[in-house]
Amino acid sequence: MEKNNDQILEEENSLNHLDVKILDAQKNVYDRKISSRIQFHPFTYFYYLAEGFGKLSIESDSIEVNAGDLVIINSNIGHTIYLDESINSVKYLGFGIESISVAGFENNEATNINYFHIDNRDKTLKFEEYFEDIFNEYDGNDIFSKSLANAIASTLVINLLRKYRNSITVKHDKKVNRQIDYIKSYIDSNYNEDIKLEDLSSMAYMNKFHLISEFKQSYRITPIEYLILKRVEASKNFLISTNHTMEEISALVGFNSQSYFNQVFKKKVGLTPSQFRRKHRL
Repeated sequence: MEKNNDQILEEENSLNHLDVKILDAQKNVYDRKISSRIQFHPFTYFYYLAEGFGKLSIESDSIEVNAGDLVIINSNIGHTIYLDESINSVKYLGFGIESISVAGFENNEATNINYFHIDNRDKTLKFEEYFEDIFNEYDGNDIFSKSLANAIASTLVINLLRKYRNSITVKHDKKVNRQIDYIKSYIDSNYNEDIKLEDLSSMAYMNKFHLISEFKQSYRITPIEYLILKRVEASKNFLISTNHTMEEISALVGFNSQSYFNQVFKKKVGLTPSQFRRKHRL
């Protein structure tokens, strides 16, 4: 007998109890200088765009986002928001939760996805009050404020799972190995350096095959693939916000040659660096 999505949901999570624990909550205004910086979070992040609009780049995808929209981005997925040229800033609220990721449905099976976008520009879904309450409680000092923030987030997540039960489910993420987390942080801070797999394996006190296996288990890609992704995302910022030549940008983000930079960028983004600059230039 074929399973329906509710049965898959229950089997995937044993959803007699959904444990939502908030690790971070923010309310920020992004201007042009800040907005184009790449973001990575080691946990699934829920964004609500309160004011403004623009393009949200999520790895190789680009989506239009407007005030009222909600976007869920899974852990360690690079993302950047680019403001529309007609506005100076956007306001967003967000929170990150531990050990849970969203998955899509394909042929009644849960599949990995990078993000889930809810187009709510008409604001028929009242997300803002949830996000305001979560931020205020998480940031507050009242008795059991963190617990109340977790409870509000649980209500929001469960309501979303019920409303979009034919589109998304949740999966429990595995805990990230601390050595692997350190390697990721090192790449985040030093992606423009000449980093080799042997260097990373020495830093993690692992042989390179073990490092690849552990890193891939935590982040779904190898350390070198992640390094290349970081370089590509950083290059997008330079392409949009500076007049540097392609050769200068390839050197700034750590590629050994402009031709290799062009090749990798086209493979990851689907456009050459020049095409991307023309399409997204502010």
